[in-house]
Amino acid sequence: MLRRLLLALAVCASLVLAPGITPSAEAAPKKPAKVTKVRATTNTTSLRIRWKRPKGVKVVSVCVATSPKAKRCVRSVRTRKTVITFRKLRASAGTDYYYRLRAHRGGRSSVTPWRRANLKVGKGPANQPATRAGAILHYSWGRATNATSYQLQVSPSRSFRAGVRTEGRTGRTARLTGLNGGMAYFARVRGVNGSVKGPWGPVTRIKVVTAPARIAVATYNLCGDNKCRTSDSGAWFLRNVPAWSVRKPLAGALARAAKPDIVVAQEASTKAAFHTELSGFSRGAYKSARSIYYKRSRYTSLDGGWMTLDDRGKRFATWNLLRDRRTGTAFYIVNAHLEPYKGAKLDRLRSTQTGRLIRRIQALNTHGLPVVWAGDWNSNKSNANQDAYPGGYDAPRKRFAAIDVVNSVEQTANRTNADLNSANAGIKAPRRSGDHVDAIYVPKRGVTVESWSMLANFLEGPEGREYATPFPSDHNPLVARLVVSSG
Repeated sequence: MLRRLLLALAVCASLVLAPGITPSAEAAPKKPAKVTKVRATTNTTSLRIRWKRPKGVKVVSVCVATSPKAKRCVRSVRTRKTVITFRKLRASAGTDYYYRLRAHRGGRSSVTPWRRANLKVGKGPANQPATRAGAILHYSWGRATNATSYQLQVSPSRSFRAGVRTEGRTGRTARLTGLNGGMAYFARVRGVNGSVKGPWGPVTRIKVVTAPARIAVATYNLCGDNKCRTSDSGAWFLRNVPAWSVRKPLAGALARAAKPDIVVAQEASTKAAFHTELSGFSRGAYKSARSIYYKRSRYTSLDGGWMTLDDRGKRFATWNLLRDRRTGTAFYIVNAHLEPYKGAKLDRLRSTQTGRLIRRIQALNTHGLPVVWAGDWNSNKSNANQDAYPGGYDAPRKRFAAIDVVNSVEQTANRTNADLNSANAGIKAPRRSGDHVDAIYVPKRGVTVESWSMLANFLEGPEGREYATPFPSDHNPLVARLVVSSG
């Protein structure tokens, strides 16, 4: 009996000493862990949310609101699932929705931070291009689902990898200026909502047709490096064609008298500095004394470069893609200097050099723009004189004829000094066989030749008209006044 009493007292004492250890305390729920691996996907009208439910949690509630500070949910659900889709949602400017998930266990819960969710923007609409006068394109398009603004991309490349212009608009029209007449442009539109950009819409193509551009092109071999003056030159030649320092102002005055817009010059090295004689001109492409100069008030250079025509002979050509500022018409200007001297073997070499030039310019000219081919070709009709040069032929002329390109002197009746040879050889009495080693070639279609002229300084001598000395160069400059169409 006494033993039982002592045992009862011990149990009571333990309960007093450890009051926290009770059956009800052991059953109280713990705060649940937060929902993890939350990820959301959207389309243009719905939000789908997935998650991993914490261990011991059976119910998760989801709240979708328009702002983290919103006092109520625009959509909410309490579910035992791990995925839920909210449908028939509407986009707004900026962030469309915020959402968070709350894990529940008993009367306790834990909640995730707010996360952003943006509905997708629908596929870009089709666009309608139209041309306007003055190298201007006008675009209009329809609506894209959920878009609050639009991006228009325009490029001369179908792949949109080069020359891309991206224009943002809140409306559904765009007017683009500064385009290049003769080029085709590709365009596409997509919708934008804040940071969300929709997929691009269909691609359209339109060619910009502008008013014809009038240009005056001169080609001039300057002997600016004094290469025409050699140890084999006769004393009379050295007197008539003195050093470049003497001839440079004479050559400049003669070139300016032609009033050209573009001057392509051969034997015009950096050291020769012929640009100092051409006020208002910029030098474009340059390589190995082949220089292109253009009047900067008239033209913008869109591109330019040089190419090798013959490694062994160190023969090169330069080119520029120019845009006429008045009309927007774009065209190529080419400057070549081929192998000199006559004979069948050299004609074949010039044929190879001209063929390479044509192929490489054509590879550049993906839009089929007009090309003006100027330079010292070191070839003319006398090469085909079989009595003097068996097997010889005018190689550049033949190569160009195959692509419907002709010598500009043949395309107009308005000609000056066409009977004179373009290479004067430093001889005072003009040679009158009309053999032009220098030439300006133009396509039969797309370019009209208004006039052609050969410039020189003359005086009246005992035998009639003769060249004045000293000569500016052993070549005379040629000038062709052209009308270039954009197609």
